[in-house]
Amino acid sequence: MHQPASVSIVVPAHRSGPILDACLDSLTALHPPPREVIIAIDGPDPSVHSAATSRGFLPIQLPHAPGVSATRNAGAAAASGPLILFIDSDIRVPPDLLLSACRTLNSHPDATAAFGSYDATPAHHSLVSRYRNLLHHFTHQHANRNARTFWAGCGIIRRDTFLSFGGFDPSYRQPSIEDIDLGYRLTSAGHHIVLNPSWQVCHLKAWRFANMLKTDTFHRAFAWTSLMHRHRRTADNDLNTDLRSRISALAAAIATLTFLLAPWQPATLAIAIPSLLILWLLNLPLYSFLRRSGGLPLATTGLLLHPLYFLCALTGFSLSHLARLSPFRHLTPQHPPL
Repeated sequence: MHQPASVSIVVPAHRSGPILDACLDSLTALHPPPREVIIAIDGPDPSVHSAATSRGFLPIQLPHAPGVSATRNAGAAAASGPLILFIDSDIRVPPDLLLSACRTLNSHPDATAAFGSYDATPAHHSLVSRYRNLLHHFTHQHANRNARTFWAGCGIIRRDTFLSFGGFDPSYRQPSIEDIDLGYRLTSAGHHIVLNPSWQVCHLKAWRFANMLKTDTFHRAFAWTSLMHRHRRTADNDLNTDLRSRISALAAAIATLTFLLAPWQPATLAIAIPSLLILWLLNLPLYSFLRRSGGLPLATTGLLLHPLYFLCALTGFSLSHLARLSPFRHLTPQHPPL
């Protein structure tokens, strides 16, 4: 049976600040405590080193800032526990986190890894932040419990398996889909990953509108589509690539195109309005959840931003396919062979 004392926590950190302090403070309040907490520092930053040591954590300094994947890998290599719990530096954890993680693995003895979800009370209260964080929460709450991916925001994995698979792909320097890549490699080899939606942490990140569009287009959709090409996989009917999401993206594209044509071809409104209604009806459970969580203002924000989310996904998907065609092949990120 797995116990909290067998867990090494690894947190990748790039710079200090109030969000990192909140994350580290929550780790000091874990009860029972882990075997160790390792703060892997992506590049020289004495303030992060000091924040770690002042709390009794073990800092691992990477002098040349190799990126988030290599930083996590370095932390995992230094861990002494048979289980590694990855926590992002913009996460606040509940005191019983380790008990929840160990119970999840103990109830699924065949599982190699498990992960949880953001909670429904994100720290930042802007409408954009609440929409984006609650979308992530809602997606994980309704996803397949037998996961095909991994989540490094709050995910636990057997250390020996993690190391034998080479950890996270170090070519992902920025936070992207490096955890999804690891999950694909694990499940393709027959390993079992569990999603436990009741195991929840608080996201502290403040989303900005432009950053959200950039992330959803390039760091998610583009990168995820390129990953599916590399693994020769079609979209799973789960998470952000389920059938509902694919139909929604198509409906968003049709609605946008026909609305743009409407000033010159008013008849296209007969296509635009039904397309938008289809998108909204397909995602009504999300909008109802947003309404319950934040009232009419948050639900309205979801109605307005969610079509943009799907347009970003479709744009990233299309750009990834375009990048595979000459003369654009050089735009596709290069990865070592599996």
